Amino acid sequence: MFYFHHIFVIVIAVLSSFLIIKAQSREFHRLPLAPYMIGPESIAFDCKGEGPYAGISDGRIIKWEGRGWTEFAITNPYRPRLCDGLDNSRIEQFCGRPLGLKFDMRTCDLYIADSSMGLMRVGSRGGVATSVSTGVAGVPFRFLNALDIDSNSGAVYFTDTSTKYHRWEYVQAMKNLDRTGRLLKYDPKTKDVTVLLDGLAFANGVALSENKDFVLVAETTASQIKRFWLTGPKAGSSEIFAKLTGKPDNINRNNKGEFWVAQNPSKPVKLNQFGEIMESLDTPMITDSSDVVEFRDRIWIGSVIQPYLRYSL
Repeated sequence: MFYFHHIFVIVIAVLSSFLIIKAQSREFHRLPLAPYMIGPESIAFDCKGEGPYAGISDGRIIKWEGRGWTEFAITNPYRPRLCDGLDNSRIEQFCGRPLGLKFDMRTCDLYIADSSMGLMRVGSRGGVATSVSTGVAGVPFRFLNALDIDSNSGAVYFTDTSTKYHRWEYVQAMKNLDRTGRLLKYDPKTKDVTVLLDGLAFANGVALSENKDFVLVAETTASQIKRFWLTGPKAGSSEIFAKLTGKPDNINRNNKGEFWVAQNPSKPVKLNQFGEIMESLDTPMITDSSDVVEFRDRIWIGSVIQPYLRYSL
């Protein structure tokens, strides 16, 4: 028994060393946005594998076409062109601020969590997004943040960071330890929105498990990720999935069922289905992150404050 214990410890040490080396061996490059564009909070790829798409600070959703960026969609049909290039949080109520982005792989529609406009949807050709929901149980959305989609049912899981503070008031929300965040579900068949969890500390990133049996939600100011069970004996209950050293932002599942978590000021990390850290992107090439997406063997990193995306080769 003693012998096998030592073998186990050695194996774990070797694997940990491998993961660290793997993280350090990734080489990251920058993909600049067009002039006067900033803040690509989230990243998405469509059902054809095209993209990346990103939502930026002036309310537009843009698409990389291989040689340059094009405007793909907007969330406010009355959005004035004066919004173009602006990075002033208080105008978001007029310009829109698309944060969470995710394509429904069944329909190729893009769902958008816009912090000011609510839950939105736009077709595969882009254009002006239409409203899906602006509130639930008589409480209007004030700070929609992130989302994920069930590829089987089309259900959308998303977060409302706070019922008291707008996105541009996030500093006050964090300083005052606001706990009015909610994890929500939109059913495309019934058009109903239900509250799955409330009382969350700055509800942020969302990711559905590979088996669709649970959904993760980041609590930024609590430096933790919660798991809400959708099926099984624990259905309807929640628990702490992982405690982190930084403030978690968006969460994305890769094709192996693992979860990438963007966090600040700590580096992004990859977690397994048990909440254990498998890899840390501990490299000076990454100074901040709001989203980490693994797509076709590349890592893409968004930032709410930078004029570029980062990607690995």
